[in-house]
Amino acid sequence: MFGGYELNKRAGVNPPYSPAYPLEWEAELRTLEVVTRVEGAKVDAMLAETPFERVGDRVAFRFMLSPRHTLGVDSGEIHDLMVSVPVRYGDLVAHTHIFMYTSEPIGITAGREVFGYTKKDGDFVFAEQESGEISGSVSRRGHRLADYRFVPDPSAPSVRLVEAGPPAEGEIHVRRLPHPDGSGVAYADVVYRKTPLAYTTPVAGTVEMTLHSCEWDPLADLAPEVLGAHFMTSDVFGGGFAKEDRRLLERLTPPPQG
Repeated sequence: MFGGYELNKRAGVNPPYSPAYPLEWEAELRTLEVVTRVEGAKVDAMLAETPFERVGDRVAFRFMLSPRHTLGVDSGEIHDLMVSVPVRYGDLVAHTHIFMYTSEPIGITAGREVFGYTKKDGDFVFAEQESGEISGSVSRRGHRLADYRFVPDPSAPSVRLVEAGPPAEGEIHVRRLPHPDGSGVAYADVVYRKTPLAYTTPVAGTVEMTLHSCEWDPLADLAPEVLGAHFMTSDVFGGGFAKEDRRLLERLTPPPQG
């Protein structure tokens, strides 16, 4: 069911006697990255409950398809939309995902529980043409969140997500455990991961991206200004103890006593 990977009852998955997924996996990756500019105050408000410092005013919208994903139980593939902000935490410059949507329930639970991702469920269209054109959409619970259309254009500008300084590497999030008896956080920590990737040279192009207003998923409130877009692929994409840099960096609250 999970490729060559097995469930590990002692891997920290909750509950330990009935793990929902293995913590090791592999896939291929096809990514359309749209680099935008967002008003800094809007991003700062979303980072207010983290110890992270925003780096610049650029935000990436990554529409992703992972073919032959070992966690993609039903279709063998997983779709994602990452809305990523470069942040600084100590000496690290990494990505944190202020919004994220995933097509596979196992990917949602593994991302939220293990790494603190903002993953929620979504329905995706990711259609590639022989010409290199890519079009698609992201919806959730019957509400359309995003539409996009990318056309390769070698004359289009190549735009960096981090305008100056070192690029963001890896991902960093605050992982939280809620109180069982009411609202509030019982436990929180800072988790970092860096997954091996070997992307092809990005293919630049033009993009049309439309975000739709939704009360529960306010992506459109970011009102991003599109700066550029590019498409890239990787045959090297996988997670696991031997492949990734996975670190618990800081405990923000003491674990609950019991």
